[in-house]
Amino acid sequence: MASIGNYAYILKCRLAVGRSRNANEPLRLAHAVRHLGDAYHYAGRGSLAETCYVEALSIYHSHEDRRPLDFANAIRSFAVLKDELGAVEEAEHLWLEAHDIYRSLDVPAGVAECAARLALLARHRGNLQRSQEWLDQAITAADSADDEETLQYVREVSAQTSSVDRENTIIKR
Repeated sequence: MASIGNYAYILKCRLAVGRSRNANEPLRLAHAVRHLGDAYHYAGRGSLAETCYVEALSIYHSHEDRRPLDFANAIRSFAVLKDELGAVEEAEHLWLEAHDIYRSLDVPAGVAECAARLALLARHRGNLQRSQEWLDQAITAADSADDEETLQYVREVSAQTSSVDRENTIIKR
């Protein structure tokens, strides 16, 4: 259930989208629409969030002068949603795309999150070697990011993947 804060954030973002549409500034619009998508996502309104993410990415794809970090963040938001919806192949493609952009921009926190998410997806598919490779990359990037939130997320993913390994070992016995 969405809170009053969620509704206030949605309203704020909808106003920003309206202003951007009226100003005829497509890249500012893409940024505002992505944030509206995030607001809908936080409020548990996935279908509205998806519509926003698709629009934002469409705008970014059609403008070569886009800011790469804004583009990567839009891809990341859509990847999170697809991951939560269980659209594994779509999520994986999006995480890879965002990962490559964050890496090219030298944004270690973005690289760490994407690599950790890809580690989980690989683990889910049973590719333990690839999962470990992604996890190693996530750990390296998180250490480089020197950001507590990123470090904590990668620790949680590492613990999750380790517990899966322990469960698999116990089951095999």
